[in-house]
Amino acid sequence: MKKTLTILAVIASIFAVIFSVLPISNLAIFPGIAALLFAGGAFYLSKKAGEVKKLVQFSFLLTIIALALTSYKAIFTTTEVENTDELQAKEEEFQDAAIEELEGLEIEIDDAELGDLEIDNTELEGVEIDDSQIESIEINDAELENIELKADEIIDSEIESSDLENLEIE
Repeated sequence: MKKTLTILAVIASIFAVIFSVLPISNLAIFPGIAALLFAGGAFYLSKKAGEVKKLVQFSFLLTIIALALTSYKAIFTTTEVENTDELQAKEEEFQDAAIEELEGLEIEIDDAELGDLEIDNTELEGVEIDDSQIESIEINDAELENIELKADEIIDSEIESSDLENLEIE
């Protein structure tokens, strides 16, 4: 058990030193704490047996150096924000290019695809349409003859007297 803890302490302390010199120095804290725990356990077991090895003390020294270097880098290193104007300009260019590409696409819809669409009437009830949005539609007399109205489909509406004068009953 003592050998296992000593080996783990040395490995963790080496990882702590490696991480502390890299740009990811904040991650050196985790193997540093693990190295301290393993070295502490190995030191306790060695002290209990009466012989303390130099390797345990070496792992303590490496871990302390790694944690000191990590703390120094965390305290005295400042993060500099560079000019982001170039990045924003490139981002706008990419957005403009994407918009132009989408506008250039031609989407064709078949009438068969439109026939499969289902529209819920409750969604259409809340829609408000301005008179300016309505286009003029020409309706032939032949189309009007084909329309059949059922009694339950007729909604209350106002009929002007001029409409009644032009009404022909067959």
